[in-house]
Amino acid sequence: MRRILSLTIFLISCFFNFIHAKTWMVGATRTYTKPSQVASLLGNGDTVLIDGGVYANESVKWSKKDLKIIGLGNTSNRTIIQYTGDLPNGKGIFVFETNGVCDNAYINNIVFDGAQVSDANGANGAGIRFQAKDLRVENCKFMNCQNGILEGNGAVSTSNVYIMNSEFVNNGYQLQNDPTYSGYEHNIYISASADTLWVEGNWFHKPRGQANSLKTRAQRCYILYNYIDEEYGGYGSWEINIAQGGLNVIMGNVIIQGPNGANHSIVGYDAATNTFEDFYFINNTVVNQYKGNVKYFNVVPATGVNTYKIYNNIFSSCQGSNTSMFSGNLPSALDTAANAWDNDYLYFGFENPLNYNYLLKYSASQALDKGVNAGVSSEGFSLVPEYIFGSGNNMQLWPRLPYGPKIDLGAYEFIPPIGIQQENKIDFTLYPNPSRGTLQIKGITQSVHCKVYSITGALLLETDIDANESLNVSLLDKGVYFLSLNGSGFVWRSSFWRD
Repeated sequence: MRRILSLTIFLISCFFNFIHAKTWMVGATRTYTKPSQVASLLGNGDTVLIDGGVYANESVKWSKKDLKIIGLGNTSNRTIIQYTGDLPNGKGIFVFETNGVCDNAYINNIVFDGAQVSDANGANGAGIRFQAKDLRVENCKFMNCQNGILEGNGAVSTSNVYIMNSEFVNNGYQLQNDPTYSGYEHNIYISASADTLWVEGNWFHKPRGQANSLKTRAQRCYILYNYIDEEYGGYGSWEINIAQGGLNVIMGNVIIQGPNGANHSIVGYDAATNTFEDFYFINNTVVNQYKGNVKYFNVVPATGVNTYKIYNNIFSSCQGSNTSMFSGNLPSALDTAANAWDNDYLYFGFENPLNYNYLLKYSASQALDKGVNAGVSSEGFSLVPEYIFGSGNNMQLWPRLPYGPKIDLGAYEFIPPIGIQQENKIDFTLYPNPSRGTLQIKGITQSVHCKVYSITGALLLETDIDANESLNVSLLDKGVYFLSLNGSGFVWRSSFWRD
């Protein structure tokens, strides 16, 4: 519901600016060859489209509201805004400086590379420095920056920040190419107690200089379906740092502490000073690769935390480590259920953990069908995960389709091989598989609701079929698809090939 409301507000804002809005083209062959050349010409609600290519030594202070800044680059020729050396504005590559003047920015498909500010100016340069109200970032990449996104120093408490489907790599303070130097800048730092921070479907990896993957002081924070990995060469601190408490829903994430990090606790809860103090840690896959003493959670406040709910997670470590659940204080509101603990992630039952693949196999007996209903948050947000973050080379969101009588533990639901149903489950069979236009589903004795998804998660077909009725898939292209059946008292899932 929150996502729908956000989109509605964004569309309404776009509508009222449409009459006077203009579109500006930027690129090597355009009238304007750099984004900075159009910044002073814009009006409220304008759109800036930037061709693929590298825009070297560019930094821009934007001074209008409701701007849409979109890169037109593709995989082989991305739109890269790059700065080498210290930023002259002392803040960031893109800067939105004034509340009420440059609110409601939308940024899509841009790479921010090399944001750096001198030690004398604070050493906290950012790919995006945001001090206004409301920010939405999608499909972007932040690399080699002191901070990826830094919100604060003038931002307002009613601001809402949405960061989706983006990549953060090799960010944090770095001195003379020394990745272990401690500067404490971060991939994302929301420092102004924003109303809501929404972080979904992002890939965080290889931090440097003891950076947090994500540090937030927001009143409400939703950290959903991300892949957070220090990697072998990363030198980070907390993977997630809840600096002031708040309402925090951390669900469906893969969270990996690498073997070389500086701080050997994974999730920090530093203080209980926000209006809300409710913490939900649901269906995450947490992996520790550090051989030593490790705490999964560090809780500083001894009192004031109203909810601390840990359900349906996988906590898997490595041989040679000494792990425990908490350091600091044990929350009096602690509520745990259906979590799996394991001391060797290489043999837990993940598909291929050495290749970043934490999908579940048949052998993950501690996780399959072991989950419980986690309910809803204090504000009514469902604590049942809807998506998974893809693995290997397909790191994007897919729908999480239930399979079997109970939800699986961790960030992934078991996906059976094509044409094979999990043992000791509901006895359905798809045939012919591959199909050339119709699918028969042997074993149906009642009307069922069918949904067919592409491998990228798009819902392509939805219909009801009765017993002995075939499913028409003739309009689908050749390829692999997922089928979900919902009937009275069961949900069943499999995959099939359209030939």
